[in-house]
Amino acid sequence: MQTNHLFKTTLASVLLVGLAMFQTVGAEEYVSKAKAKSLYQAPLQGVPGKEMVVKHFALPAGYVGGKHMHPGPVFVYVLEGELTVELEGKTKTFKAGELYPEDINAAMVGKNLSTTDDLEILVFQVGDIGKPMMLKVK
Repeated sequence: MQTNHLFKTTLASVLLVGLAMFQTVGAEEYVSKAKAKSLYQAPLQGVPGKEMVVKHFALPAGYVGGKHMHPGPVFVYVLEGELTVELEGKTKTFKAGELYPEDINAAMVGKNLSTTDDLEILVFQVGDIGKPMMLKVK
Protein backbone atom coordinates (compact mmCIF):
# COMPACT_ATOMS: atom_id res chain seq x y z
CA MET A 1 0.00 0.00 0.00
CA GLN A 2 2.72 2.47 0.98
CA THR A 3 4.84 1.46 -2.03
CA ASN A 4 1.87 2.12 -4.34
CA HIS A 5 1.36 5.59 -2.83
CA LEU A 6 5.08 6.37 -3.16
CA PHE A 7 5.02 5.24 -6.82
CA LYS A 8 1.99 7.44 -7.61
CA THR A 9 3.52 10.45 -5.85
CA THR A 10 6.82 10.00 -7.68
CA LEU A 11 5.07 9.59 -11.03
CA ALA A 12 2.98 12.73 -10.46
CA SER A 13 6.10 14.71 -9.52
CA VAL A 14 7.98 13.53 -12.61
CA LEU A 15 5.04 14.47 -14.84
CA LEU A 16 4.74 17.95 -13.31
CA VAL A 17 8.46 18.65 -13.64
CA GLY A 18 8.38 17.32 -17.21
CA LEU A 19 5.53 19.68 -18.09
CA ALA A 20 7.35 22.63 -16.56
CA MET A 21 10.56 21.74 -18.40
CA PHE A 22 8.96 21.20 -21.84
CA GLN A 23 10.30 23.69 -24.41
CA THR A 24 9.39 24.27 -28.03
CA VAL A 25 12.55 24.72 -30.10
CA GLY A 26 12.89 27.04 -33.09
CA ALA A 27 9.64 28.94 -32.59
CA GLU A 28 9.35 32.70 -32.99
CA GLU A 29 8.30 34.80 -29.99
CA TYR A 30 4.79 36.28 -30.10
CA VAL A 31 4.46 39.83 -28.79
CA SER A 32 0.90 40.87 -27.98
CA LYS A 33 -0.36 44.20 -29.28
CA ALA A 34 -2.55 44.55 -26.18
CA LYS A 35 -1.50 47.10 -23.58
CA ALA A 36 0.65 45.13 -21.13
CA LYS A 37 2.19 46.02 -17.79
CA SER A 38 4.72 43.72 -16.12
CA LEU A 39 3.91 43.29 -12.43
CA TYR A 40 6.41 40.61 -11.41
CA GLN A 41 9.27 38.62 -12.89
CA ALA A 42 11.66 36.48 -10.84
CA PRO A 43 13.24 33.02 -10.70
CA LEU A 44 10.85 30.35 -9.48
CA GLN A 45 12.14 29.20 -6.12
CA GLY A 46 12.96 25.50 -5.96
CA VAL A 47 12.83 25.06 -9.75
CA PRO A 48 16.26 25.82 -11.27
CA GLY A 49 16.18 27.60 -14.63
CA LYS A 50 12.49 28.57 -14.39
CA GLU A 51 10.88 31.93 -13.74
CA MET A 52 7.45 33.29 -12.86
CA VAL A 53 6.04 36.25 -14.79
CA VAL A 54 2.87 38.13 -13.86
CA LYS A 55 1.42 40.69 -16.29
CA HIS A 56 -1.68 42.87 -16.48
CA PHE A 57 -3.22 43.15 -19.94
CA ALA A 58 -5.83 45.69 -21.08
CA LEU A 59 -7.63 44.70 -24.26
CA PRO A 60 -9.90 47.30 -25.90
CA ALA A 61 -13.39 46.50 -27.19
CA GLY A 62 -13.22 44.44 -30.38
CA TYR A 63 -9.64 43.25 -29.73
CA VAL A 64 -8.51 40.05 -31.49
CA GLY A 65 -5.03 38.78 -30.64
CA GLY A 66 -2.70 36.79 -32.83
CA LYS A 67 -2.58 33.00 -32.90
CA HIS A 68 -0.02 31.82 -30.35
CA MET A 69 0.85 29.17 -27.77
CA HIS A 70 2.63 28.97 -24.45
CA PRO A 71 5.47 26.47 -23.85
CA GLY A 72 4.82 26.46 -20.10
CA PRO A 73 1.96 26.71 -17.60
CA VAL A 74 -0.25 29.82 -17.90
CA PHE A 75 -3.18 30.91 -15.76
CA VAL A 76 -5.39 33.86 -16.78
CA TYR A 77 -7.60 35.63 -14.24
CA VAL A 78 -10.31 37.90 -15.70
CA LEU A 79 -10.53 41.17 -13.76
CA GLU A 80 -13.10 43.01 -15.92
CA GLY A 81 -15.10 42.13 -19.02
CA GLU A 82 -15.16 38.79 -20.81
CA LEU A 83 -12.27 36.88 -22.38
CA THR A 84 -13.15 34.70 -25.36
CA VAL A 85 -10.61 32.05 -26.31
CA GLU A 86 -10.50 30.13 -29.58
CA LEU A 87 -8.75 26.83 -28.98
CA GLU A 88 -8.63 23.99 -31.54
CA GLY A 89 -11.87 25.04 -33.21
CA LYS A 90 -13.71 25.49 -29.90
CA THR A 91 -14.66 28.78 -28.27
CA LYS A 92 -14.72 29.35 -24.51
CA THR A 93 -15.69 32.53 -22.67
CA PHE A 94 -14.50 33.53 -19.21
CA LYS A 95 -16.13 36.33 -17.19
CA ALA A 96 -14.80 38.66 -14.52
CA GLY A 97 -13.80 36.64 -11.46
CA GLU A 98 -13.07 33.46 -13.42
CA LEU A 99 -9.71 31.74 -13.88
CA TYR A 100 -8.66 30.15 -17.16
CA PRO A 101 -5.84 27.56 -17.04
CA GLU A 102 -4.39 27.50 -20.56
CA ASP A 103 -3.30 24.27 -22.20
CA ILE A 104 0.47 24.00 -22.70
CA ASN A 105 1.53 24.19 -26.38
CA ALA A 106 -2.05 24.56 -27.63
CA ALA A 107 -2.61 27.10 -30.41
CA MET A 108 -5.06 29.75 -29.26
CA VAL A 109 -6.41 33.24 -29.95
CA GLY A 110 -7.66 35.58 -27.22
CA LYS A 111 -10.48 38.02 -27.98
CA ASN A 112 -12.58 40.76 -26.45
CA LEU A 113 -15.84 40.42 -28.39
CA SER A 114 -17.53 43.33 -26.63
CA THR A 115 -18.20 46.35 -28.84
CA THR A 116 -18.20 48.74 -25.85
CA ASP A 117 -16.32 47.32 -22.86
CA ASP A 118 -12.60 46.87 -22.28
CA LEU A 119 -11.20 43.60 -20.96
CA GLU A 120 -8.61 43.42 -18.18
CA ILE A 121 -6.77 40.22 -17.28
CA LEU A 122 -3.93 39.08 -15.04
CA VAL A 123 -1.64 36.49 -16.61
CA PHE A 124 0.56 34.19 -14.48
CA GLN A 125 3.20 32.30 -16.51
CA VAL A 126 6.03 29.87 -15.76
CA GLY A 127 8.81 29.36 -18.27
CA ASP A 128 12.53 29.06 -18.91
CA ILE A 129 14.57 32.04 -17.74
CA GLY A 130 15.42 34.22 -20.74
CA LYS A 131 13.16 32.31 -23.17
CA PRO A 132 9.89 33.53 -24.77
CA MET A 133 6.69 32.83 -22.84
CA MET A 134 4.48 33.20 -25.94
CA LEU A 135 5.26 31.73 -29.35
CA LYS A 136 3.70 32.57 -32.74
CA VAL A 137 1.64 29.91 -34.45
CA LYS A 138 1.03 30.06 -38.20
